[in-house]
Amino acid sequence: MAGSLQAIILPVLEAVSDSHIKTSLVRCFSEHPHYFDTIEQGFRVLTRQRQDPEALCSFFHSWSQTNNSAVTVAGIGNRLTLMLHRGQQVGDEAALLRVLTSLDRIIDEDLAVTHRVLHADMFYRMATDIVGDDRWLSRRYLHPSAKEFKDWKDHNSLRDSDHMIALLTTLTHEIYTHGEVEFILPLFRRWLAEEYGFTDAAIRRTLAWISVHTGPTEKNHFFHALSALEHFTKAMDVSIADYSLDEIVATYLAKKAAVLDHLCLRDALEVEALH
Repeated sequence: MAGSLQAIILPVLEAVSDSHIKTSLVRCFSEHPHYFDTIEQGFRVLTRQRQDPEALCSFFHSWSQTNNSAVTVAGIGNRLTLMLHRGQQVGDEAALLRVLTSLDRIIDEDLAVTHRVLHADMFYRMATDIVGDDRWLSRRYLHPSAKEFKDWKDHNSLRDSDHMIALLTTLTHEIYTHGEVEFILPLFRRWLAEEYGFTDAAIRRTLAWISVHTGPTEKNHFFHALSALEHFTKAMDVSIADYSLDEIVATYLAKKAAVLDHLCLRDALEVEALH
């Protein structure tokens, strides 16, 4: 498991205080090595050689739909304040405020609240530098598997009547994303240097979106998501122990793996066979 997504994610989960949520997270993220294998192999295949610009357009447009979640997190906050706006009973309004405070800390950097550059602009620069232009923005490049992933995640976060599902999905997303960016950064650095001839300075500039999320950034986001979840249980007098993460984590990983399978493995192998 050395150097794998699980090897990056599981030590962070082990740092969580002993609890039902820790036990569930460790178990669920340990149970699906096949999904992690598909994701890892997808990124390795993508970065082993120069890619056709059209394939890159499909990759970056579709991949962006599985990553950029600041709007979704903000939307969860909107849903919670709507409870107050509509006069719905909240057991502890101070605790609900702490939920919102924790959720906002997840998206400070994304929205350039604490830093000067929108993360969406960083992603734009990365994809455009690698593709060669910004035609990757066209929705014609959205693969159905990526749309399915985003539709499922948005339903959990913004449509499911149980707000706990939104918070548990956010928790899953933040810890997975930590693993993904840490895993892919060395792959992308080597790819741009050896296959595209980027200078060290150009690599740092182009891959800023990935590198800014490594280290403590996504780990902190995960712990903010955990804090939001814990405060919500106090605000609404619900128990985390009544919830299982099995379906959320398994579905998240399965749908993410499907995106990498289609964009980097299955379709890529078909193209190679044609050549």
